[in-house]
Amino acid sequence: MDKAYSINLKIWLTILSTISAAVFALVLIIFSYQVKKTFIVEQTLISAKQASMSMAQIIGSDPTADIRAVLRTKTQLAPRSTIIIADQQFNILYSAEKKHIGLNAKTLFPLTDKVLLHQSSAAFVHYFDEPASMLATYQLVSAPTNQNNASPEPKFIVYSQYDLSDTFARLLTHYNHNAWFIVLAIIFISLLALIITYYFIHRPIAALIRYSNQLGDFKFIREHTIEGKGELKQLANNIARASYTLEIGFKQQKYAEQTAIEQHSMLEGIFSALPDIFFIIDKQGKILECHYGNGDNLPMPETQFVGQKLVDILPAHAAKHFSKAISTIKQNGQLTQIDYKLESGEQSKHFEARLNAIPNSDKLVIAVRDITDQKRQEEVILKHAFYDTLTSLPNRFLALDRLQQMIHEAKRNQQLIAVGFIDLDDFKKVNDSMGHEVGDKVLIHSANVLKTALRKHDTVARLGGDEFILLLGDIQTHHDITAIATKLVQLFRSPFEIDERAFTISLSLGIAVFPDDADSPNELLRKADSAMYSAKQMGRNTFSFFTESMSQDLNRRLKLEEHMRSALAKQEFEVYFQPQYDLSNGFVVGAEALLRWHNEELGWISPAEFIPLAEQTGYIIELGEFVLEQALLQIVYLQTLHPTPYRIAVNLSPRQFKDPNLVNTISHMIHKYQIDTQYLELEITEGVLLTGDALVKDALFEFHQLGVIVSMDDFGTGYSSLNYLRLYPFDVVKIDQSFIFDMHTSEQVRQLVKTIITMAHNLSIKVIAEGIETQLQLDTLAALGCDLGQGYFLGKPMSKIDFEAWLAQYAQQPLNIENKSLSIQDY
Repeated sequence: MDKAYSINLKIWLTILSTISAAVFALVLIIFSYQVKKTFIVEQTLISAKQASMSMAQIIGSDPTADIRAVLRTKTQLAPRSTIIIADQQFNILYSAEKKHIGLNAKTLFPLTDKVLLHQSSAAFVHYFDEPASMLATYQLVSAPTNQNNASPEPKFIVYSQYDLSDTFARLLTHYNHNAWFIVLAIIFISLLALIITYYFIHRPIAALIRYSNQLGDFKFIREHTIEGKGELKQLANNIARASYTLEIGFKQQKYAEQTAIEQHSMLEGIFSALPDIFFIIDKQGKILECHYGNGDNLPMPETQFVGQKLVDILPAHAAKHFSKAISTIKQNGQLTQIDYKLESGEQSKHFEARLNAIPNSDKLVIAVRDITDQKRQEEVILKHAFYDTLTSLPNRFLALDRLQQMIHEAKRNQQLIAVGFIDLDDFKKVNDSMGHEVGDKVLIHSANVLKTALRKHDTVARLGGDEFILLLGDIQTHHDITAIATKLVQLFRSPFEIDERAFTISLSLGIAVFPDDADSPNELLRKADSAMYSAKQMGRNTFSFFTESMSQDLNRRLKLEEHMRSALAKQEFEVYFQPQYDLSNGFVVGAEALLRWHNEELGWISPAEFIPLAEQTGYIIELGEFVLEQALLQIVYLQTLHPTPYRIAVNLSPRQFKDPNLVNTISHMIHKYQIDTQYLELEITEGVLLTGDALVKDALFEFHQLGVIVSMDDFGTGYSSLNYLRLYPFDVVKIDQSFIFDMHTSEQVRQLVKTIITMAHNLSIKVIAEGIETQLQLDTLAALGCDLGQGYFLGKPMSKIDFEAWLAQYAQQPLNIENKSLSIQDY
């Protein structure tokens, strides 16, 4: 154990304060002396620099002046100083002392060599030799020459030397004469230390010794006279607290009985306020005490419990739990908890009992609480955790758990399990047109149809939205699954009423079978989902079994989605341009911007494959902004190279119109690149207009106000194209390539194309035909008055570099398919 030692603070503090004062005063004097020496050197250096510059000015301006007289004047201004003017070999040319002239300065002034170590051309250099108290300066000066004289101008050296030893000696003498100041400082600080020691250490220590002596004689103190802060004040506080604690300890014995009475009353109050029932029993289960505030849960008053055994007043099943719990409690602090249920009239109640041994006795305390409401809440929480709140069907978690159990049982019995994935067809239209309240009722009706249509041991679960899961067990053959699936499809074709409205809704059902397709719940569900998408592609309102080709399609889709996330960052996407011709004169007037994707692992990926995927994932918004920006950059670039500007057409997807910032984004890009809006064409499909969304209509009119050309793509493939031309501000319609392809095999199609062109011209709308692949198609369209055309026969889509090179060669030449001078079949 480390020992603590004590010293006489009075003596040692006085000694330490005196030594500290002496050291402080001595350091202060030395520091002041050094500062003044430095100041003298700096002042001398300023004077030397001024003198040197003055001499340099005289030499440079008036070489006929009496330099020696000037030197004598300068040296008289600074005692013990020397200023000379020498040539570059340091031979003295001018000096205040005539005897110096003609001698070499290096032999007379040793400091010249040290100054030369710091010299630089035309710079003022100085060197201070502290041991010798000598300051030397050096400056190289050029003398003026005659303009007719071609020889180089001569150089002179202005060298000065100042002896500061006498000045420093006088300064030291001055400080020696003031040595009495050090003595006074030491005396003053020592007296100050003694006063501080006396008032802040001596007196508090004396008071502490007095208090400790009183405490040793059991004379208690509550207050002390030591003020301020610090360790001595803390010691005084501790002594006062210790004194107070001892005084209280002596008084506690007198008040012990009163305190016990108060504690007993307090416990009674606690027992009355708590909802629990408290029993004090012995090891044999005999009730010694009973306390409770609310006796609604007890069959008799609390006084009648005392003296009886706990197991005699409880039902047999509850008494069994209590007997086992009492026998297991062997030590204090060992808490045992049991739950039991009692029947009370028509309803049952749940209770929780906690048993614990009372310290320092052979008794036990039992706290019984009614947890009926808590149990009911747990049941509600459990239901919300595993059941859908709208339809009361099992949710995904419970369905997967049941599916896992069914798989274990099917393995033992060598049976099949069918997992069905259901999606209600066009359910979104119900929500959008009728509201979510009606949509919820349709979901409830659909859930009831599914539950009534299946067997009792089958499971119907809801994933969320309009998606349901079917778990069909005890299946012997695939024929049994087909029969159930056919029944479900037919049931959903039947009309039903909700709020006096007739509804007909169909379903798309995908089916995966255990163990043929997969042997895990998640894999079965995933493959059933793939089969459901296949049913959607088959036209909906049907069912489809999972096949390996679906798995390959799903894996391909997942891989595409994975690579698509980083494709833009890796610069895998590129915009191609397909030329568009004016069919009346044969000149190129613009191009359509088309997105292409090349991945190092997957190679070239068709737009027909990745564009729908981008639509579904929402990634199409970023891709659309990329294509638009590339198109605008191309417009800007072509305007700088060609006298005739070219129009670039950009496709907008339906998903982009769901972005409320679409118009602002396009407007911002137009202003950013400062393009003429008449050279930007935005193409939309009729599928966008089918939604009837007000956002689409507003966006089209805002594009029209911006001056952007608005074009309807794939014209003629929708249901109400004529009405769209009347309602929306279209500038161009594009006849779908399917019409161009069938134009010479069907007279009806040819007449339809002619009608579209005539109708569009009557509405002051231009027409562009896409998919031109033969000379016959080109001639027919030109004869029908079609304004513009594009297709592989006229030009394939080209990369940016190829398109610019192609324009540079052929842009100013008319179309000549016969000699293929403008054809890019070989491009």
